[in-house]
Amino acid sequence: MSKISRRGLRITAAAAGAGVIAAAAWAATAHAGPADAATSIAQRPVNTRVQLAPMPQGTVTFGRDRRGEVDVTVDAFGLTPGSSHRVVLMNGRGVVTTFSTLTADSRGRARDETLDSRYTGTIGSWQVAVLNGNGGSLDTFLPIARTGDYNGSRHAYQLIALETDTRGRDWGTPRGSAVIAYDRNAETISVTVNATGLEPGRHAAHIHVGSCVSQGPVQYMIRDFTANSRGQIVDQTRVVTDVRTPLPARGWYFNLHQGNSGDILANGRPTINFRPLLCGDIAP
Repeated sequence: MSKISRRGLRITAAAAGAGVIAAAAWAATAHAGPADAATSIAQRPVNTRVQLAPMPQGTVTFGRDRRGEVDVTVDAFGLTPGSSHRVVLMNGRGVVTTFSTLTADSRGRARDETLDSRYTGTIGSWQVAVLNGNGGSLDTFLPIARTGDYNGSRHAYQLIALETDTRGRDWGTPRGSAVIAYDRNAETISVTVNATGLEPGRHAAHIHVGSCVSQGPVQYMIRDFTANSRGQIVDQTRVVTDVRTPLPARGWYFNLHQGNSGDILANGRPTINFRPLLCGDIAP
């Protein structure tokens, strides 16, 4: 089942090699002139701190059609590419109405999609929720994002990302950061993650080509990160080896996924477990 990168497993040898190289570089710098010292400094690992944003993000705008039926227009990104989602209006006790299906494109975006319902009544202090899928299994009914409470003074609301497990436990909104370091001498990229608000267990992670707004293919596969029983990832580091390309100024991003590396794909296509939980554009 696993699609774990074998490059990400050769950590010990790479780290040992990096230590030898670093020691040699320090000795050379201590006895070098200004030009040699500048060259050595330039070869040190380049660290980039990436703030990770919870996914999906976007807005929901309330409206009514000419028959007086409530509709909502969703503009969102950070969904599973090619996924479809049930969207509901909830009053705190249950579902008031279900809207037509929300569909993400191949980049994980839903661009200004207007979803219809047959509800013509008044709207209380209720919320719109985007669910994990559109199928019949239990995990497709889990909310992945919701709006704040509706009030009549405004119609547009930000989506708030959520993490809920199949037992119904609400882990809140995922939050976190990553430090990504490229070491040209060791030919490695290391990724250190701190995060909260995750379902305990393994979560797949990748460096992708593209951006959080417009998702693209995997550039580097990374060994899964593991959230503890409190839903936290604490100072966990994964290393990718045989990296000969520095981090570009733009065009790569880091994703931490809902599922693990064994269940985010089926027949080469993303499953609902592929859903990005946390995402950050990499900008050295």
